[in-house]
Amino acid sequence: MNFAPLDYLILVAYFLSLGTIGWIASRREKNTEDYFLGGRRIPWWAVTLSILATEVSAVTFIGAPGDSYRGNYAYLQFAFGSLLGRVLIAFLFLPAFYKGKVTSIYEFLGQRFGNHSRLTAASFFFITRLLASGVRLLIVSLALSVVTGFSLVPIIVVVALIALGYTLIGGIKAVIWTDVLQFSIFMGGALLAIFFLLREIPGGWNGLRTYLEPGKFKVFDFSFSLTSSTIFWVALVNGCFQTFAALGTDQDLTQRMLTCKKLGGGQRALILTGFIDFPVVFIYLLLGSCLFCFYQSMGNPLPPHIAADLDTVFPHFIVTGLPAGVRGLLIASIFAAAMSSLDSAINALSSSAVMDIYKPFIRPGRSQKHYLRASRIFVVIFCILLVASALLLNRIEGGKLWLGFKVTGFTYGAMLGVFLLGVLTRRSNDRMNLWAMISSSLLLLSFTMIEKVFLDGATLLAWPWYVVVGTAWTFLWGWFFSHHPHSTYVTL
Repeated sequence: MNFAPLDYLILVAYFLSLGTIGWIASRREKNTEDYFLGGRRIPWWAVTLSILATEVSAVTFIGAPGDSYRGNYAYLQFAFGSLLGRVLIAFLFLPAFYKGKVTSIYEFLGQRFGNHSRLTAASFFFITRLLASGVRLLIVSLALSVVTGFSLVPIIVVVALIALGYTLIGGIKAVIWTDVLQFSIFMGGALLAIFFLLREIPGGWNGLRTYLEPGKFKVFDFSFSLTSSTIFWVALVNGCFQTFAALGTDQDLTQRMLTCKKLGGGQRALILTGFIDFPVVFIYLLLGSCLFCFYQSMGNPLPPHIAADLDTVFPHFIVTGLPAGVRGLLIASIFAAAMSSLDSAINALSSSAVMDIYKPFIRPGRSQKHYLRASRIFVVIFCILLVASALLLNRIEGGKLWLGFKVTGFTYGAMLGVFLLGVLTRRSNDRMNLWAMISSSLLLLSFTMIEKVFLDGATLLAWPWYVVVGTAWTFLWGWFFSHHPHSTYVTL
């Protein structure tokens, strides 16, 4: 590990900043609303940066450069549909969540349908978030393994313990304010890396365009195929549904939008992230192009183990191609990508466990002090489970950028379908919603089994369609087997 004293100084300053923010955030924790929603006093601009930090951090920081290194800019197509998905969440889901004054968004399903819908969606969230955040933790830990030379397992444990420390004491306020810091660090790190790469490429930006063939900058693919995941209309539809589900039905991301004092603040924060997403993704794809030019087009050979796993090419450049100080900042950027993914996940998992299961069904009627203590215990439990998830997912081969999306495909459609039933219809059948969600996931799992067993790995249905199919299946099943509710709840 080729570290200079300045690199260590930068890393120490970064970790001290995280600890300080966590300590300051913990001073006003009196109840679960403080711990999980920051007392609904978080400014909308901080929520914007926190959503971006969690959403694009680990997978984008490492996976996007690797994806454009091996391919082109097709990933950017998803941002168009993603913006549409955010608009739908802002005007369909957020008004319902604010009206219900929920802490966990699955409380809304309990208000609208009953406990079968609420507990099934919460269970799906636990599975989805443990897998998806396990991928994120794995990605940045692999990167840190490359830059530090340490083995993977202790790195995963150390990263998890650091995130656990400030999240445990500061709750969602610590998550959001550390995310603001961390977003600034890993975006600044990416821009610095591009600057140094362009200095190494003869002719800078013009040299980059000369060295790379035009196809490396290709964004749009307007062909027609049901088995491709990178053509525009597939990316548009999937980007919309994936974002609609991820930011609208996943407590990890939606929780941030509920910390604003008023509905308008949450809506403003969410929609703004959709516009900022374009330059953020482009920067990381451009970084991958610069790395490809530096190593492939200019003839700088990659070590065999790096060439075999292109998701590690950016960390390799950080160690071998950057000067002292800048190297320390970029390594801090990798830690920032890890922290901003993990902290929010363990806080959100804890909030759902306490508000959807522990408080209403296991220990009802206890004091706020009791529930606050239970919340911190669940934070520790879910941190341990996420470490286990990352270690298990390390056995799966292939690009980590797309793996982060694939693991959510089996459950997001079911979750989105039942939430859409809640806001778009007056119908209600709590028990049938449970079977609609379970059958949706089983249907999608059967597609994967057919591909592996009968088609020898050939694609029956591209994974971006999984969320779309799951949503339609759940919504139609729930609508067909439902009846008008006896409650006076009015949909928005």
